[in-house]
Amino acid sequence: MRLKNINLFIIIIIIFSLIKIDYRFEEIPYGLEVDDAEYYYSAITIGLDYDLDFSNQMEGIENRFLNKEIKKVVPFHPIGSGMLAAPFVFVGNIIQKLQNSNGLISFVYFMYSIAPIFYLLLSILLIQKSMKSLNISFNNNLLLLAIFGTGISYYSFDRFSMSHVYEFFASTFLIYLTTYSIKKDNSSIKRYIHFLIGLLIFIFLAIRWTNYLFFLIPMVVYLISKSPIRNLYLSPYFIFGISIGLIIFLLHTKYLYGIYTLNQAPIVLSVENSFSGNYNRFFDLSLFSENIIFLLEGLRIIFLSQEFGLFFFAPILFLSIVFVLFSIYEKKFILGFCLSILYSIPFISVIVIQNTAFSYGYRYLFVLIPINIILYFKFLNNSKIIKCYLYFFSILGFALYIFFETTQGTSLSNGYVVNAFGMETRYSNPAYLSNLPSALLSINAYMHIIFTSFLGVFLIKCINLIASPLLIFGKFTEINDDIFNLVDDTTNFSWFKLSILFVFVIYFLLKVTKEESISENY
Repeated sequence: MRLKNINLFIIIIIIFSLIKIDYRFEEIPYGLEVDDAEYYYSAITIGLDYDLDFSNQMEGIENRFLNKEIKKVVPFHPIGSGMLAAPFVFVGNIIQKLQNSNGLISFVYFMYSIAPIFYLLLSILLIQKSMKSLNISFNNNLLLLAIFGTGISYYSFDRFSMSHVYEFFASTFLIYLTTYSIKKDNSSIKRYIHFLIGLLIFIFLAIRWTNYLFFLIPMVVYLISKSPIRNLYLSPYFIFGISIGLIIFLLHTKYLYGIYTLNQAPIVLSVENSFSGNYNRFFDLSLFSENIIFLLEGLRIIFLSQEFGLFFFAPILFLSIVFVLFSIYEKKFILGFCLSILYSIPFISVIVIQNTAFSYGYRYLFVLIPINIILYFKFLNNSKIIKCYLYFFSILGFALYIFFETTQGTSLSNGYVVNAFGMETRYSNPAYLSNLPSALLSINAYMHIIFTSFLGVFLIKCINLIASPLLIFGKFTEINDDIFNLVDDTTNFSWFKLSILFVFVIYFLLKVTKEESISENY
C-alpha cells in the first residue's frame, strides 16, 4: 500500500471510530410495528424459519392484517432487505448455538446489525470497480468523502435495521453487473449476466416498491459508455430474466397481501393515510398547474432548506439537477430524459409525503448516490468549482451527520412542530442547519459523540478492566440515567462481538482505501 493510501486509511479509521454504535445495545423484541422491527422480522422469518409466515414475530398486531383475502398478519414494509440480511441471521444463529450465553444481545441480532455495514462497504468496492471498467478516473479521497458526506452511513451504523443501505447496494450492484456485461467479450457469460440483471431488477424492487428507477439504471450506464442500449434491452436473456423476476414478484405480493400488484400504494394508505391527499392530487388533471407549482416548491425545499436540504447535507445528491442540465447543454438529450425520469421517481415520493420520513436526511434519495458518483467522475470531475463545492460541503455533510442527536438543536423533535414543508408533524427540525454552530461549541456534544462511538465503547471497556467507569466519570460529571445506561450497556457488550466488528470494518476499509484510479493526476 502506498504512503498516501496509508494516510487515507488512518484518516478513515479515525473518522469511523467516531461513528455511533449504541443502537446495537438493545435487541428488537417481537410484537412491534415500527419500521426497524418489521425489517428485522423479515430477516428472521426468512433466515431462521425459512418461510414468510410472520405470525410468531408479529402476533397480535391488529393493524397488520393486511392480506386482502384472509386474516393474516404481514409487515407493512417490503421484505427485500430481509432477504439480503437473512444469510447473516442464518450464520448468527449457528454461532449462537455454539455460545453458552447471548450477553447483551443475541448473536443473531449482532450478525443482523453487521449486514448493512457489509453491503455499504461492498458497494463502495463495486463502485470503484465499475468506474475502472468504464475507464473513468476518480480520486478515492473525494469518492469516499462524497459518499459519507450524505449520511448514508447512519443507516449502516446507527439505524441499521432500515432498508436504505440495501437500496444503495441494489443500485450499485446493477451498475456493476451492467459495466461487467459491457466489457465482457464472452457471449455465453454475457447471456447469463443479462438474465441476472433482468431478474435482479424485480428482486431488488422488493426492497422498496417505489424504486422503479432500477429499470433505468442499466440504460444510463449504457448511455454513459456509449454502448448500444439494444444490446441489453432487446436481449432475449434480459427479457427472460425480467419475465421470471416479474412472476416471482407478483407471486410474493399475492402470497403476502392477497393481490397481484406492482403498486404498494393501497397497502401503504390502508395503514398510513396522512398523505393520501397529496398522492391522489397527481391523478386530478384539473390540478395540473397547481401540481406544477407544488412540485417546484417541493424541489426547492428538498434542495435548499435548513432541514436536510441537499445543497448542504448531501452535495452529491444536489448535483442531480446539475447532471440533467449538463446533459441538455451537451445535447445528450436521451441521457437527460432518462435522468429526468430516474430522478423524478424518488423525488416525487418525498414531495408526496411532505417530510423527511422521520429520520436523518432525505433517505428515500440515497438510492441515487451510486449513479450520481459515476456521473460526477464521468462528466464533471474537471470542473474546479464543482469539485471545491463537493469537497467542502461533503465535509459539512459529514459533520452534520456526526453531530446528529448530540444536542437538542441537532435532534428531531418529539413533539409536533411545523417542518420545512409547512406540515405540522413530529420528528422534525426545520432549523437543523443553523443549529450546527452551537453544537460545534458544545462540550457535551463532543462527549456524546465520543462515548456513543466505537472509540467510546472501546475506552469504557478498557477502563472497566481496571476500575469502575462510573466511579471515574462521577469525579467529573453527575451520573444521570443516560450515562449510567450507556456505561452499563457498554460494559456488558462482549469483547468478542466488539472484536468481530472492528476486524470486519478494518478489513473492508483496507480494501476500499487501497483501490486506485486507472489514471489520476491530483
